[in-house]
Amino acid sequence: MLEASGLLPHQRTARLLTQVLRHHADAIEAIGVIPVDHPLAAREGAPNFLALELGAQAAAVLEALPRQGAAGGGEPRLGYLVRVRDAAFSTGLLPVGVPLSVTAVLEGSAPPLAIYKITVTHGGEPLATALLSTYSEGS
Repeated sequence: MLEASGLLPHQRTARLLTQVLRHHADAIEAIGVIPVDHPLAAREGAPNFLALELGAQAAAVLEALPRQGAAGGGEPRLGYLVRVRDAAFSTGLLPVGVPLSVTAVLEGSAPPLAIYKITVTHGGEPLATALLSTYSEGS
């Protein structure tokens, strides 16, 4: 397993992705947690759209992994979520303070743009799926 913290520019409660379980050139499996003290979280849970941020962070880590260890490539780069398509949510609220499974699969790219299919699950149950388009600076 690999810590996600050094691969993302996000700080404190904005960093939702915590660990990388597995990855290869076109896909990543990771764990994320919505902190109980996240500004959008309540006792009942967090808004389901935070699943999109979990997926975007997984995509960002997948893009950062090849740069890890490269000269000057150790710092996280800024990236932007520029489009969400075909988003589907099975719940209105996401659980907080518990591990959520996140996958991002590269569907296509023309750097600095890329499209990822993301899935967020909890206990094997799908919570959200979507196609995310991203833009990465310095690609």
